[in-house]
Amino acid sequence: MIIERCFRTLKSTQIHLTPVNHWLPHRIEAHVKICALALLIQRTTELACGKTWSTIRHALAEFKAIEFETGPNGFFRRNEINEDISQILENLKVSMPKPVLEATGTKESL
Repeated sequence: MIIERCFRTLKSTQIHLTPVNHWLPHRIEAHVKICALALLIQRTTELACGKTWSTIRHALAEFKAIEFETGPNGFFRRNEINEDISQILENLKVSMPKPVLEATGTKESL
């Protein structure tokens, strides 16, 4: 049950996975491995941060990137990072994302 819950959480993030019914042995095996990987990621994150997965997930849900467009130009900017998110990223040894993640448009307009 825990592995399936982790897999549902993994599917609800930015990874776009669609439901698939598995009948072939190699597909069933792949599904089980992905579920086990989701559980491993969850437990590793909990141990590194010293918090429950629910707390970590709730904090990281506030971490977003927003797309802005001005004429021919566009860019993605992350929101301000609060102390909880900063601590989680530090515990996981994940570098802090830059404030502006991507800029698009013509060279003349940038």
